[in-house]
Amino acid sequence: MNIESKEVPACPPQQLMVTSQGMLSYRCCGKGDVVIFLHGLLGSSKAWAFQFAGLSGAYHVAAWDAPGYGESALVPADIDAYVLALHEFIGRYGEKKITLVGHSMGGTVASRYAVRYPEKIRRLVLSCTHPGYGAPENAPASEKLEKRLRELQEIGPEAYGWNRARDLLPFPDIPAAVLSYAAHIAAETHPEGLRRASRMLQLADNRPLLPKISQPTLILTGEKDPVVQPRLTADLLAGVAFTRHIKMPGLAHAPYFQAPGYYNSLLRDFIANDGTE
Repeated sequence: MNIESKEVPACPPQQLMVTSQGMLSYRCCGKGDVVIFLHGLLGSSKAWAFQFAGLSGAYHVAAWDAPGYGESALVPADIDAYVLALHEFIGRYGEKKITLVGHSMGGTVASRYAVRYPEKIRRLVLSCTHPGYGAPENAPASEKLEKRLRELQEIGPEAYGWNRARDLLPFPDIPAAVLSYAAHIAAETHPEGLRRASRMLQLADNRPLLPKISQPTLILTGEKDPVVQPRLTADLLAGVAFTRHIKMPGLAHAPYFQAPGYYNSLLRDFIANDGTE
């Protein structure tokens, strides 16, 4: 499935809020029911440019910079610290129930949050994600992470960003502007933010919690996703009493870039037809 746009729309401006763990940066625009997006390890709030443009006509669309990303303060490498940061961010919307869209790393945090604070979430979307790796506390840092950090130090942010963009979008027909934009986002990765987020995912284990997810849930997986291991996808599908699972044909780990119109249509359809009031 090819991308529908050759240009990347502008994101709304970055904003800042104070939390109990330090500053948190985010972006938002639009009016209506609230839809919040949580990015992956190679993302930031900028990753959702096509979703801001495509959905803010009908919804209030917001996206955070996870702790250690953008201008957001670092927190301990513990998923509960990320959940606390998210809870304070969602607190901006008072008593409103929201739709929470978590991609990759963001999905691991989102599923934990939906169990912890079910009264806050109307709908849950888990996009190209997994329950966490469930490693013991004394496990060493992953070899993949250490390799990535060495690469970043040795070749610099710009070249590192291009390498990661090609990992996310391994297709010859990706428009140059989109690939460049993905590279720009990855190049802005803060090494310590990446280290702590990776460690958080390494230690997190949502498997015991997944059956407790009570909200209507859409699980999106990419047919050609090279990042999420099949056994982790299987664990997610087995654990969640999901409303619907869609394997996105021909898509890899960044469907929001590769086919944003299609991706947005899946979200709109789920929000409109999940059976909630």
